Amino acid sequence: MSTLFSTPNPLQIPEIRHRTSQFVSVPDAISCTRVSKAWHSDFISAVWNTLDFDIHTTFENLNSEIICKYGHHIHNILNLKTQPQLNAVSYLSVKNVRVLEVICGMPVQFRTLCLDLINNNSKHLEALSLEMDPEAQTAKLSNRMISVHAFVPRSSVSQLTSLKLSAVSFSRNSFANLLRSCPLLTRMDLQGNVVLLPGPFVDAFQHLGIHTLIAPIDQIFKPDPEFEILSLGSTLLVHFPNLIRWTCYSFEETLLIPWEQIKAEVTIYCPKLCEIDSWTSPPPALYNLVANVFHNLVSVAFEYQQLSTNSIMALLLHRLTLKEISAYSEGTEGFTEQDEIFSEADPFQELGRTLQLLPRICSNLTVLELESHEMDMDFIEEEEWSCKGLWRLRVRIVGLDSREKISMALNLWSEKRNMESGDDNEQKKGEQVKDIQTRVARHLLKFKELEWVWLGTRTFHFMLPSSAVFM
Repeated sequence: MSTLFSTPNPLQIPEIRHRTSQFVSVPDAISCTRVSKAWHSDFISAVWNTLDFDIHTTFENLNSEIICKYGHHIHNILNLKTQPQLNAVSYLSVKNVRVLEVICGMPVQFRTLCLDLINNNSKHLEALSLEMDPEAQTAKLSNRMISVHAFVPRSSVSQLTSLKLSAVSFSRNSFANLLRSCPLLTRMDLQGNVVLLPGPFVDAFQHLGIHTLIAPIDQIFKPDPEFEILSLGSTLLVHFPNLIRWTCYSFEETLLIPWEQIKAEVTIYCPKLCEIDSWTSPPPALYNLVANVFHNLVSVAFEYQQLSTNSIMALLLHRLTLKEISAYSEGTEGFTEQDEIFSEADPFQELGRTLQLLPRICSNLTVLELESHEMDMDFIEEEEWSCKGLWRLRVRIVGLDSREKISMALNLWSEKRNMESGDDNEQKKGEQVKDIQTRVARHLLKFKELEWVWLGTRTFHFMLPSSAVFM
């Protein structure tokens, strides 16, 4: 009997083909555009979606007719730094950019055309990063001035949710107008000497949507380095009443702004602020921020090399509210993922017992990330950790010195947990176990909510009921 209807190839269905185009690699997308006109129409956007000038180094030499034809497919422009690169994307067809990263040079023409590009795409921009290059950062303020009007679409509401500005300059009231014109902003990044020139009065517009701020303390309290702020409410914090997280760092051991002043401004104008990242702040500055400025912190992040006994004691002041402690390695703001064993000298090995106070006393901890610290199981087993709701853990363990040992420990933990052998674990509590893998697995079994574990190589994700994978 002949079949009247054959099963169609799913990719012949336009809706499925369009959806698939969002997940293919650029080389695969290019191949797909050559199948037929219909396929070309669906996959060409994936080919043009992201333009990274650090990767697509010859794009600026592309024929202008091609850019005019397909420029409307460009949604992300990254690492734009030179005039030829800027010329290549200055066509009117490039008008649907959602993510834009520009490093602006000194020439006035270059800066003007950069602002034109921003304005041409302001209707769709969701994330914008505008920086001055190193040469421009040391230039006169007149050469770093920009107009905020370029950021705002003429006939629609700005879609910006993330804005990064570095080494630019405009008036303080223009900054308030910028915030007023971008109601969807949730993240503000002010780094690299942004100068906001004061006027006869301060427009204290409050943006209710911004909950994440990245800016050094001096930037917030002295937006114009030449102008001393004396009155309460004149700092930039007044603009962010719903601020939750602040990357608030200082490169000086002694805070240039008295901690009493910082505390007063935070208490009055940012009452919801409960998460901080002190980045590379030296130990004395980290201590003052945690111990004296902020109260009831929920999350604290810092560079591990800035840790000290005083900082640990300061963290314990927040023991009733603290849920996340993250310490990243020197020179990074992320964490290590690699197949080989992560090997690094621990500068605070002698603080091993003191560090144990954090998981023992902070009972609400859900995240503990100390990847540069090598914990000793002898110290861990001296007293129970009280943070039974621990969800993510990143530490190294003395004795887990090979990928094989790490994998064995994690697999033992996963197998036992899948067997739901909590009672069996309790029965063997007093039994002496010598091998390090079993000791680690037994410790991990005490945390029923634990899903993400890193012990020196790659993060292991435990997923109920029986699947666990290395990420």
